[in-house]
Amino acid sequence: MRFLFLFQTFSFERSTIYLDLINETADRGHDVTVIAGTEDRSRPDGKVRVGKVEVVYLKLPNQFGAGKIKKGLIQLAIGPLMNARISKELKNDRFDVTVYPTPPITLAPVIEKCKKRFNCTNYLMLKDIFPQNAVDLGMMGKDGRTYRYFKKLEKRLYKASDRIGCMSEANIRYLLKHEPWIDPKKVELFPNTVKILELSEKKRKKEEGLTLFFGGNMGKPQAVEFLLEGIKRASEINELKKVSFVFIGDGSESGLIEEFIESEKPDNLTYEHSLPRAMYEEKLENADAGIISLSERFTIPNFPSRILSYMQTATPVLALTDENTDIRELVTEQAHCGFWSRSGDIDGFIQTLTDMLKAKDELEELGRNGRKYLEENFDVSGSVDILERVRIKR
Repeated sequence: MRFLFLFQTFSFERSTIYLDLINETADRGHDVTVIAGTEDRSRPDGKVRVGKVEVVYLKLPNQFGAGKIKKGLIQLAIGPLMNARISKELKNDRFDVTVYPTPPITLAPVIEKCKKRFNCTNYLMLKDIFPQNAVDLGMMGKDGRTYRYFKKLEKRLYKASDRIGCMSEANIRYLLKHEPWIDPKKVELFPNTVKILELSEKKRKKEEGLTLFFGGNMGKPQAVEFLLEGIKRASEINELKKVSFVFIGDGSESGLIEEFIESEKPDNLTYEHSLPRAMYEEKLENADAGIISLSERFTIPNFPSRILSYMQTATPVLALTDENTDIRELVTEQAHCGFWSRSGDIDGFIQTLTDMLKAKDELEELGRNGRKYLEENFDVSGSVDILERVRIKR
């Protein structure tokens, strides 16, 4: 089969769920083309081959430190740029399936043209429900033109998609409840998945106390302010003074973390914007548990892919989330791989840390449970199995 993957940004240098998906699809012998944005101005123009994959890059302005307006304009420009590149570079190509994630929803016009141009099946990997997530975080109201504009784009994207793959059962229920016009037959489970790597020998410390790891994006969706408040409270409680936190990542709330460290000078928190991959993984492997954190304000059922990196390394999970996501059920009932507490509940957070300290001898088993669940449910080969079945005859 011939697959066309569309991404806002993509890199072969960074390990992501999308890189694993691309590589697995190509390794199965399918023809794979990727068209994606990049801020690297040194990327060549036209088609290039990276291993088994054909790539067309869109050179985008650098968004580091950019304000909301600039980022918004770049988002809006991606669609026309991608359509132009497809017309120029892929005009003689044919594809069976076009695959793309949200964000962004601004690719709706591109998806519509792909269906007409290639007579292909369009497959949406629904990773983000926008603009509702922006409403949840107070970044947008429902009474303005901006919301109405993006809501129309969202509907166009769903209409142009022949299949919609949702990350979890809660995602499916949410989508069909709030968009009842969508045919349920075209909505299915398409979980985040990774290539299963060989499990390395654990290097975790045997000392008393706990080391909790939080890595990845540090933005408003991750409820960083709540985490910092909980860390401060923990530092004031004698029995929790042996609990330490390691943050590694960057994002819109990085300044908040730096200000907290500067003003509070906490003994229980270390922070790095980034580390080489080997050092990052070593920090994770040395941790007693990995943190998943989501804003309590979310009404949409998010399912962060970072939980897979914890399961990959047999690291127990501390999930601090809203009550709309089904991560709680995954962690405490299905995979039995960790602990859950409601985001925004500081007292609950403190009690959970206390419970984890008491159950430290059980953490290794919880980590193994998560690893086993990953192998049985989140192997990237399952995602490619789904994509291989979606071709619709027209």
